[in-house]
Amino acid sequence: MINLQHDNSTRREQRLDLSVVPGKNIGWFRLGTSVWDIINFLREQSRIIPSVDLKYTDESPIMTDLFLSLPANGINMRFDGPTQRLKSIEVNDFSKLRLTYQDSEVSPTYPGELDKTKNEYTLSYPGVSFVFPIPEEHISLFISSTDLPLELPDGTSPLLSRLHTYHGANFRNVTAPPLLRNANPENIGCNGDLGEVESIVAELKRGITVNFLARNNSNQISVEILLNVTTPQDLIVDIGSPLRIFYKEEDKMRIHSKDIGNDSAEDGDTTSNNTLSNGVENHVQEGDMGHPIDYFYNYFHLGFDVLFDGVSHRCKKIILHGNVPGHYDFQRYKRCPYKILLQQKITSNYDADNEVAKLEVFGEDDDIQSTSVSTQNGINYISSEMKIDKITELIGPPSGRPLIFNRGAGGQNPFGPTELSGYDGAVFEVMKNGHVATITLF
Repeated sequence: MINLQHDNSTRREQRLDLSVVPGKNIGWFRLGTSVWDIINFLREQSRIIPSVDLKYTDESPIMTDLFLSLPANGINMRFDGPTQRLKSIEVNDFSKLRLTYQDSEVSPTYPGELDKTKNEYTLSYPGVSFVFPIPEEHISLFISSTDLPLELPDGTSPLLSRLHTYHGANFRNVTAPPLLRNANPENIGCNGDLGEVESIVAELKRGITVNFLARNNSNQISVEILLNVTTPQDLIVDIGSPLRIFYKEEDKMRIHSKDIGNDSAEDGDTTSNNTLSNGVENHVQEGDMGHPIDYFYNYFHLGFDVLFDGVSHRCKKIILHGNVPGHYDFQRYKRCPYKILLQQKITSNYDADNEVAKLEVFGEDDDIQSTSVSTQNGINYISSEMKIDKITELIGPPSGRPLIFNRGAGGQNPFGPTELSGYDGAVFEVMKNGHVATITLF
């Protein structure tokens, strides 16, 4: 569990006032929104949302659901593991917020179902359920009737204990919601006219195709980012300005120690957010030896980076980020929904100790000698949900042992090191649980 505690020394107690739209949202929180967007939004609401707990399974953080809890506000949110999109919202403490439905206080009085194992009575409608705990001594009243008594024999009334809104058949069987097409009023998950990234299709040694779900029509918008072809101007025209530009120094991995939106230079790093659309001449930076420096376009909100050559200003590498809980980079990037298409053959046999050491995920050009390995089992792609053991079944193991890689200043990484495994055209950064945190295409 990760606690995202805010400094609430100046916080004033404030009861949230949220409207309920069954099957769609509770206030700001809209089903289908990514965990990346929700957490970034919560960080801006520290005065009224002082703490956030993130819960996930260490061994399987992608294939099992993620949970965000707002303990001071009585709200729990459940996210689909593979897509990291919000699929249900639970309110469990009505003293901490006020809910309205069509401008009226929530007050259901319709027949429901009894769960005798939990002593709970549930009223369900499309996209929303209301749960009432029933004292054991009064359970017999509900077994013989489908109506919810407005008053129990002891003079008390059943009190609403939980409210759920969700995508799926019921709140115990929720499913992943579809992508959001239109931005909500609070602009959570907003990405301009292009909308959400529906998928990213990659081809080794060629590049990627980013498929957007357009906001204003039903058509899909596709943008190609090609190795050794795409320029900074191409990207700006096609998908807009990056959230940040990072100039590569001697420490090739230092990009991963930056927080989203941190515009300041640290430890001699050169960063810029001020010259995003005026041509490549603005990107010419010289290193200690007087040579132009390569630079990254960081699209945190889309889940990938693009490295440009400092001389040719052409795409040199593309880095896809999995946003895996338990990884050093978690929540810096939105999860990238990639599939890497495999040809009939993929090369993997080379001097791994030498070549991966040179790559360092964002490293220098490589001259890799390789041989062919056939894909297996009839599967012709690598997906973002696959662990490294499944990937090696498809394309074979890399030659040589993986290299250990640790992030953080002085190697101080609370999540532990990862391993780098290289192939001709890609380097996989693998966590200790076998999940792939990043893939560098070159």
